[in-house]
Amino acid sequence: MPSTLRLSLALALSLLPGGAFTASRPSHATNWQTPAGTLECGIADVPGSAIDPGTGAPLQGLWPGLQCSAPGIPRGRGAVGDPFVQLGQGSAGRARLVELSEYDLIYDARSVKLPAGTSWSRYGISCRVRPRSISCRNTAGHGFRLSPGELRIY
Repeated sequence: MPSTLRLSLALALSLLPGGAFTASRPSHATNWQTPAGTLECGIADVPGSAIDPGTGAPLQGLWPGLQCSAPGIPRGRGAVGDPFVQLGQGSAGRARLVELSEYDLIYDARSVKLPAGTSWSRYGISCRVRPRSISCRNTAGHGFRLSPGELRIY
């Protein structure tokens, strides 16, 4: 079979419902979980920087970012709250482990479960959802990988 015919056949199959090549749209849910419900993420105010559109100068402060929790995230000595990982955007947008006394999400929206293989993106941050873990990064390349009991920040 000529390669152009194989490519046309593959393209036609991808357009069929349930086709092997169908691509899902990325999720933009405000609050979401992994399929097992063990990891939960949502939009929160996190430290970062943005650029003033008029002057081009960095603006320091809190900006919309991502905050995630999972059972067994390592805790610091003398922890007073629950451990979360936060990821923001801009020059200060490195992922960081924080301890909060309450779940500090911007919106009190119900969490939706995202299927494994789903991608999520919002505010310049994108994540890949796996059955029991997530990997997230911002446009500056900073990010984290989170699963129950394990956090890797890069």
